[in-house]
Amino acid sequence: MKKHNKDVLKATLFALIAIFIMIGAAGLLFAEHKKKIQKEQQKKAAIEALERVPTVTPTPVITRAPAFMASDYMGTWYSKDGLVTLSIDDLTLKSVTFTFSQAGDNAGTKVSEASDTAKVAGNAAKLSFTDSWGNQVRGNMTFDQGRLYLRLNTASPAEGAGVTPKVDGVLTREKAASVTPADNTDKTDLSSKDYIFPDSNSRYLTDEDLSGYSSDQLELAKNEIYARHGRKFVTQRIADYFNSKSWYKGTVEPETFDADTSVFNEYEVANIQKIADTEGKLRSEGK
Repeated sequence: MKKHNKDVLKATLFALIAIFIMIGAAGLLFAEHKKKIQKEQQKKAAIEALERVPTVTPTPVITRAPAFMASDYMGTWYSKDGLVTLSIDDLTLKSVTFTFSQAGDNAGTKVSEASDTAKVAGNAAKLSFTDSWGNQVRGNMTFDQGRLYLRLNTASPAEGAGVTPKVDGVLTREKAASVTPADNTDKTDLSSKDYIFPDSNSRYLTDEDLSGYSSDQLELAKNEIYARHGRKFVTQRIADYFNSKSWYKGTVEPETFDADTSVFNEYEVANIQKIADTEGKLRSEGK
């Protein structure tokens, strides 16, 4: 009987051990399965989150138009009197390489020459070079809507220099013919001209343009800009001059006109001031 009880107890023990092993194995399998399900859920959630990310539109790049077109200025330019030659050899938005020459007269017996590279900022280049005579030359070059403006002065003349560069004007593509005495006479004969400066409302006048005129003639040139806009004149000499011109129509009283100067564009404003300054200087010299 005791032996039978022992056997039953032993069998029960083995059964319990087997049950515990099976429960443990089942627990491991369940934990592994649960872990696998969690991984699948995490993967699915990550994919869904990725799909919810909004599409980013790239920020447009703002580009600025260049200050000037270099190709418009390459090549050779001349002053109106034919004494200055400027060759643009290389031009970018950062630098300009050029060759400059200025003759002392139309015969070209004495010439100032120089080659240099200058930095460009915006639409202008600041110039500083030493010419073939040893003169220290300063100035600037401006690129303005296809027009090339050159201003140079001799800051420090060299001893014995045959030519001291001085330029102030808009250069052209065509080389001018030599100026003769007859040309100078025609320039100051205002009676045969409709306008003294027909384009003073569309370009900046230069020292070269104003040279050769008396203070009285420059006074007329200054008032020519006013006359274009119909201003009447009180001074008889000025009124008679413009009344003789077919294009002049005096319709605005001086007091009314002078109260509103907004009719002038930028060229006219600058040219009125430049002519007035030159006129005043000549008048103080009695010319």
